[in-house]
Amino acid sequence: MTSQALTVLFADLAGSTRLYQTQGDTEAHQRVTDSLSCMRQVVERHGGTLLRTVGDAVLASFEQTDAAYQASIDIQKEHQLLSLSVRVGFHHGNVIPDAGDVYGNAVNIAARVAAFAEADEICTTEEAVAQLSIRFRSQALFLDRVDFKGVDNPLPVYRIQWAEDAAQTAIIMAESRTQRYQTNQVLDLLIGARRLRIDTLNPVVTFGRAHDNDVRIDAESASRNHATIEMVRGRFLIHDASTNGTYLVRGGFATEFLRRESASLDNFGSIGLGFNPQSEPQHAIEYRVTTVAR
Repeated sequence: MTSQALTVLFADLAGSTRLYQTQGDTEAHQRVTDSLSCMRQVVERHGGTLLRTVGDAVLASFEQTDAAYQASIDIQKEHQLLSLSVRVGFHHGNVIPDAGDVYGNAVNIAARVAAFAEADEICTTEEAVAQLSIRFRSQALFLDRVDFKGVDNPLPVYRIQWAEDAAQTAIIMAESRTQRYQTNQVLDLLIGARRLRIDTLNPVVTFGRAHDNDVRIDAESASRNHATIEMVRGRFLIHDASTNGTYLVRGGFATEFLRRESASLDNFGSIGLGFNPQSEPQHAIEYRVTTVAR
């Protein structure tokens, strides 16, 4: 069989198991159905081919990498309107078309990259970034070289800055496929009158009522060791370890509740340790991810 170079996109609904646990089978099934229908429409609208659905995920192919890029962003935006989260990954490489489907290592890599992404995140590979037009390529932020199962060598992985208010990344004008598109991201916290920065020099900050925390929270709603925010491979993650949980409002969207769970912090938002920051904004922790010059 003759191989063909295509961009393969894999999109996976995040938290579907929790949907069934919290909303019941009927409602959860309808929401998964809505997600799959949304992803199908977006893929077809951008000229892609929906190859197959696997549970709550879709696999699609595109002849143009720019189209896959635009589809991945629209998938994210439309899932925000559905109050659902999705992980998206895409990769450019050779595949074997067969009876309306495609096979090959490029498919496996796209699935691995999507699984690597956090909820509400788009990740891609160096091969795909090299195929993007300059205006889209400028939104690809190098994360790390990642070891994936079934892949001999670590692959450079990039995050697509897709939100409307994302910090502008550096535009590197180069044709080499091995050129990196790196920025230096930091997370700034506003805790009352106190300002705190998380970056490569200060990658971990702990919060809680206990005196040994980096940020001591003197509130009944906070646990002794309530939460941690850390920088991991260029991403900012919050980990809840509390009794009352952590409330997170990302980018002005619906409040999310974490209990003994983790979530990524992108762009901007607010955090409530044991309370909803929308109901008590004066006690909330405000955060913003920005890019600073090296």
